[in-house]
Amino acid sequence: MSRPVPAPYRVTATVVALLGLSAAAPFLYRTGPVGYAALLVPLGLLLALAWTVRLGQWMLAAGAPPWPARLTLHLAQSPQAGQRGRVVRAADAIGRGANLDTTPAGYAVWAVLRRGSAPQLHQRVVWERWLRESTGEQRVLVRRRAGVAVLDVEGRGRIWPSSFTLRRRPWGVVLTPLGGTSASNDLSWWRLLTVIVMVVALLAGPALGRGDHLDAVWATVYVVVLAFAVGQWFGVMPPGRQSGERPAAGGSAKVPGPRAEPHRGGRFTGTSKTRKR
Repeated sequence: MSRPVPAPYRVTATVVALLGLSAAAPFLYRTGPVGYAALLVPLGLLLALAWTVRLGQWMLAAGAPPWPARLTLHLAQSPQAGQRGRVVRAADAIGRGANLDTTPAGYAVWAVLRRGSAPQLHQRVVWERWLRESTGEQRVLVRRRAGVAVLDVEGRGRIWPSSFTLRRRPWGVVLTPLGGTSASNDLSWWRLLTVIVMVVALLAGPALGRGDHLDAVWATVYVVVLAFAVGQWFGVMPPGRQSGERPAAGGSAKVPGPRAEPHRGGRFTGTSKTRKR
């Protein structure tokens, strides 16, 4: 198995690719009409700027003093049909009548941090390959600064944030412990490829039809890179089966959401660096 690439390197490469592809766009459109693919450039530049700011937050948080906490990873899932509005419940009933899969699905990974009697912290995180085995409660070192928290998992590695640290649960979703849910939580390769192919056909198809192959290749690569950057930003868990598929230990299936200031005291007396496999 190939060695996984850490999130900072993946994000940096994505930002460089988006900037490079965006810079190449004016030269491509000098010889041909501007198609729908030009709409990708503002989105790509905006996302590259957002990721650049987030990388700066990562650097600041990584240098903060650590403090110990307990971590449980969760999937942010859409609520059950009975917990939603009447329109959604009606659509769910119609879908069930048409034999469609209406099981709530969750793809974004959230970290829930606990420390003694202090209030909980919630944060969306960038996906790492070894997170599939990270079910149940674990000990971590938290380095919090600039509105985000970097998490060092003992014996595993470092988890990087893809959102600000929240003192409340995220709105509009239900947090279910990773590996402890009976709901659908796997993004299939077929569904992912279908969406990408449809977007590529819409944006690169016109260029291919007029024989502008270079423009079509540029649009295809831009769509793939942009999809990868968006997936990292929203903490999407890629296709694949979770390890274990069992309830989380320690009775952490419920995630209360008190609204209070988190405890920031004390430094961890152990080592501030974690071992990496």
